[in-house]
Amino acid sequence: MLVALLLPLAIGVAAFPWGVLDGFVARRLSTSFGRPVTIGSLERIDRFGFTPTLRIGDLRIPQARWAGGGDLARLRRADVTLPVWPLLIGHVRPQVVRIDGLGLRLVRAKDGRESWRKGPTTEGEGGGSPHLGVLTIAHSRVVYQDAKRDRSADVALEVNGSGVRITGTGRLLDAPVRIDVRGPAIGGDGRWPFTAAISGAAIDLRVTATADRALDIAHLDARVTARATNLSYIDAIIEAGLPRTQPVRLSARVRRDGRDWRISALSGMIGRSDITGNATIRKRDGRHLIDGTIRAKQFDFDDLSDARGHVVAAAKRARAGKRLFPDTAIDLDESGNTDGTLRLHAARLLWPGPSPFRSLDGTLRLDRSRLTIDDLRLGLIHGSMVGRVEIDQRGMAPGGRPMFRIDLRLRDGRLMDFAPDAGIDGAMAGRMKLAGPGRTIRAAIGSSTGHIAIVARDGVLPARTAELLGQDLVKGLLAAKDKEASLRCIVMRLDATNGLAIANPMLIDTGRARTDVKGRILLNGERLDLAAQGLPKGNSALRLQGTIGIGGTIKAPAIMLPAAKGGKLGLILKSIGRAIDDKPEPMATDADCNALAQKALAF
Repeated sequence: MLVALLLPLAIGVAAFPWGVLDGFVARRLSTSFGRPVTIGSLERIDRFGFTPTLRIGDLRIPQARWAGGGDLARLRRADVTLPVWPLLIGHVRPQVVRIDGLGLRLVRAKDGRESWRKGPTTEGEGGGSPHLGVLTIAHSRVVYQDAKRDRSADVALEVNGSGVRITGTGRLLDAPVRIDVRGPAIGGDGRWPFTAAISGAAIDLRVTATADRALDIAHLDARVTARATNLSYIDAIIEAGLPRTQPVRLSARVRRDGRDWRISALSGMIGRSDITGNATIRKRDGRHLIDGTIRAKQFDFDDLSDARGHVVAAAKRARAGKRLFPDTAIDLDESGNTDGTLRLHAARLLWPGPSPFRSLDGTLRLDRSRLTIDDLRLGLIHGSMVGRVEIDQRGMAPGGRPMFRIDLRLRDGRLMDFAPDAGIDGAMAGRMKLAGPGRTIRAAIGSSTGHIAIVARDGVLPARTAELLGQDLVKGLLAAKDKEASLRCIVMRLDATNGLAIANPMLIDTGRARTDVKGRILLNGERLDLAAQGLPKGNSALRLQGTIGIGGTIKAPAIMLPAAKGGKLGLILKSIGRAIDDKPEPMATDADCNALAQKALAF
């Protein structure tokens, strides 16, 4: 009885004229794309069986209006063979697909809209490709235009018994490229090797990969090598927010499993900086989660900008003059969807000139537009700087000024490492704790509030310098060049409020003199507005009268002698007159270096 009931049903399914569903299929596709999809014809070309072959003719999917109109997809003909029983429960599992005359025009707007999706971009699991027995594609072309990443492609697509081939041209940023992808014929469920190349004068990227099965680029193992005149060309492909740099050569092994990427054996050069490392990148809820380690035997920060960046930086230096604080950008606009941890180690830092900084270590953590380095360590010729840096851009609109916070301690340093030509040395300690808003380090410090302290102890300096610090003209000019004096201490503390730093205190105490400095430093522009008063600790034959002004900038200070009638000659005559009068002059006593140093560093 059951057989008698099921047999007519089975015969009906086996002989079903699938072509009558053309309207239903068109409506389902229209709902999926949000546009009126049309199908010229849908017919069954075999007569009977549970694996029918359907022929689709003249299928058209209109382009989104914002993408310029025309067609998103146009298909002249496709023959699809698929089992009936999975189809009856909503699973389309084609066994054979033969496509002829497919044209695709895929458009992505600057705001991220994609013409092949009905709504906003959704993040899938990367399920890969269907299990196909046979796939052939002939006379087909794909055009891709991406305004968000400034890239495009126009390629021919061919799949047959000889294999898969995608060839054509494109552009990455301002650079023309050729595109070539090749793989074996489609068939079965085994692993599927393929190669891909994007090549041109600006970039040459090669991929040798094996997918878990044919066309399953969501699950693969790959070896990647890349050469580019600038890292931004590679970023135009991988979309990781990488900067413009000096020329790049990199290689790595990659494993992709849906939304997860594992990068291992990363190595190469950026300019003269060598790079090795590894990373895991996961995509969850629209965010990139990164965990990795980057090491360098040698690293040059100048390699993180290209020739154009160097020209811009040089023009800024020409306008602003020499500056102590770097003009490094710190905005996180390009990293709003990225979180993670990146461990950094540079065994040797390279600089264009002399620098006390030798190495760098730290762990960079990025969490929803807040970047911290809690264990930053900068190795010096002697000693180190250790501390914490934070850039907080949470809740700010693009273009807003992030809050920059820095707290660094200088330990076991030497004064001569920071001023090798001055002939001054001594044990050195210090601390800088500042917080301010700005899109560059220089701008943030220029508006910051906090404290800066530097202390140097138990050293030496040229005797001439020591005498001149006490405003003793004769001894300062006549002391032997190779003679040294003791440096008891240098103590400097600046208390800053909104970029205005007040000296509290600032002094230099030597075995021969003491100089006290009062005034302020405008951190925005690094301009000095200071007055120095030096007193010797013994008798002086000819003492410069009055206070000495110190203007200019931190990197280019300008010394202004005390005002006097007759200019410099009048100043000298005034000093000679005081010496002839033989009136007793005040003399300095030793500063309490211990107490002053403790107070200066107490914050």
